[in-house]
Amino acid sequence: MRLLILFFALFLYANEAENILKTIPKTSPDYSFDVTLVKKINELKFIKPKMNLNIKNQKQYLSSFYQLVNLQNEYNQLPNKISSTQDKLDILKENNTKTAKIQILYYKKLISIYKKRFEYLKTNLHYLEKSLFEKLKDIKFISNDVKYWQNLLVNKQKEYEKLNINLQKWQLLKSKIDIKRVESEIKINIEKQKKIYHKLLDNALIIWFNELKNKDKKALDTDDDIDKFSKNIDKNLNIAINQIVIDFEKYTFGNQMLIYNAKKEAEFTWQKIVNIINYPLFEVGDRSITLVNFVIFLFVLVFGWFIGKYYKNLIYKLRYKKNISYSTATLLANIGYYTILTFSFLTALKIVGLDLSSLAIVAGALSVGIGFGLQNIVSNFISGIILMFERTIKIGDYVQIDDNTRGEVIDISMRSTIIRTNDNINLIIPNQSFIQNNVINWTLGDDIVRFRVPFGVAYGSDINEVEKVILTALENSNLPYIKKHNILNVRPPHIVFMEMADSSLNFELFVWVKGEYARRPRGTRSEFLKMIYNALNEANISIPFPQQDIYIKEISEIKIKKD
Repeated sequence: MRLLILFFALFLYANEAENILKTIPKTSPDYSFDVTLVKKINELKFIKPKMNLNIKNQKQYLSSFYQLVNLQNEYNQLPNKISSTQDKLDILKENNTKTAKIQILYYKKLISIYKKRFEYLKTNLHYLEKSLFEKLKDIKFISNDVKYWQNLLVNKQKEYEKLNINLQKWQLLKSKIDIKRVESEIKINIEKQKKIYHKLLDNALIIWFNELKNKDKKALDTDDDIDKFSKNIDKNLNIAINQIVIDFEKYTFGNQMLIYNAKKEAEFTWQKIVNIINYPLFEVGDRSITLVNFVIFLFVLVFGWFIGKYYKNLIYKLRYKKNISYSTATLLANIGYYTILTFSFLTALKIVGLDLSSLAIVAGALSVGIGFGLQNIVSNFISGIILMFERTIKIGDYVQIDDNTRGEVIDISMRSTIIRTNDNINLIIPNQSFIQNNVINWTLGDDIVRFRVPFGVAYGSDINEVEKVILTALENSNLPYIKKHNILNVRPPHIVFMEMADSSLNFELFVWVKGEYARRPRGTRSEFLKMIYNALNEANISIPFPQQDIYIKEISEIKIKKD
């Protein structure tokens, strides 16, 4: 199914490229380049890697072995090719020309083919390797005398040293013509050395094949020559050959070869790890994300989280030195903390190569989730931001949400607010409750609050005497209240006659308090009620309770008739 999707994608790339080409005028300066690109896109096809397994002699076996090495090398290099091609795509996305759009289609198709080849090799490479190994027993191997090539290599190496000495001479004399000539001769010498190393590698492989065929443990020493010769030819070739050499020796000697080839086994394992971490795990938009990208992304986020925590702790420490209020310090700490987290997230996206368009794709997908179940989380998040900046509720305020929910605000985060009640119980309340519902903030502007303390006396009591008794008792008491009206619009304590009720004459004492007494309304009201009760008792003023009098005007005669 996955292959069918890839084939369909390849067809779409070619068709889209041709449609874009039709819209480009032939007089355009890049038209010939565009035509070539479209032709290339049409020519790009996935071709299954092949290897000759119909082997009859030593020469064919050596050729097939090199085919296997090339396939292994390609498998090793494909993750890097995919990544580098993806980088080219990212650069081209910044260009909105039609030529750039065709180039993007070309690289997209190239990446698709690379991925298909990688998947094919990942599935079949081991089978090809095992099949080639099984052919060893059918082939007769005869090695050549390599003394000629060894001597020739020594001569070329001496010649190389002489050329380097000669190059240094001309560099000192600053003769550009001679420098260029000697550098050219050095390149030729290096190429000749590589050809000699190829000959030596061929012979070492033939000796090694024969030793494997006969299960001769000398093969574990011969592979050192294979390693040395291949390393002098090409680093990637050396890695691929060593991987196959280790597998062939495992097939022949089993786990015994680990004693002899621990270093090569470690290199082989490391190369496998490199292939895994460089291969795309998933895609975001048009960007392939590898394990390395994902780890870097997480590392940047975690690093940003640590920086944010350090910033918060630093702000709380500085508030004592700079005499900053706790609520202001919390506001600065939270704003800075979430700003650092947001910046870390965007930086992480940039480092792994994701642009804002990719972020928009993620945001679009996220919006679907928000619509189905995350709306409350987002609502609380936005409400938290509003609370932090609006500051109608801040750290240290005494608030009341309903009759049973009141307390001091001790923390405001992005999702919730923590209130500590007078019972020392912490309530975690979603932020949207403060935005959507009516909330009483007892200490918004200041911590001065007026209490209304109701009380009643019996009918027949002297109203003026009642007021005088209560106000005198209040003035002589040690109760916390504001006595003078020199703060804002605060008036001295006073009593208001409210109503003549069914059982009593009802009054209210209006008194202003501040500080901690404003934060415990029940306890403060209780203290004033005690004072009123004692004052009325001492003045022999009756405190009524509800009662009903029943008046019977007439008792009618009741006659009882007996049978």
